[in-house]
Amino acid sequence: MNAELAMTMVVRWVHIGCATLAIGGPFFARFVLMPAAAKELDEEAYQRLRAAVNRRWSKIVYTLITLFILTGLYNFLVTAHWRTLSPADQKIYHMIFGIKMIAAFSIFFLASALAGRTESLAAIRKRAKVFLGVLLILAAMVMAC
Repeated sequence: MNAELAMTMVVRWVHIGCATLAIGGPFFARFVLMPAAAKELDEEAYQRLRAAVNRRWSKIVYTLITLFILTGLYNFLVTAHWRTLSPADQKIYHMIFGIKMIAAFSIFFLASALAGRTESLAAIRKRAKVFLGVLLILAAMVMAC
């Protein structure tokens, strides 16, 4: 196996691994952690747990976003399978790729807002259940693209 192929495989697996973690975490939070915590904890304990989870999760989110952008850029520019398509197919590819990028950067924003601490995005964190659902719908769009 040559070095370029090995690098492409490693980058692709890092990209897929980041996707798994970036979507698995919110899925778990939305459908397991939040309902269980809301049922078992009083409001003060629930908010403390949320803050503690967000402090830890935010570091992971920012690392995943960075790796996603770097590996996605590598996949798009270096592997560049789209260059072998006909001009008509390239237009379709780039349209779908554009939709995927908009959805991906929307996911990055929502993940950052949900895990962050800034007061300007507190309204998103207060409606975390809704915005986690939106994040997961956007993730399904990215996967479909």
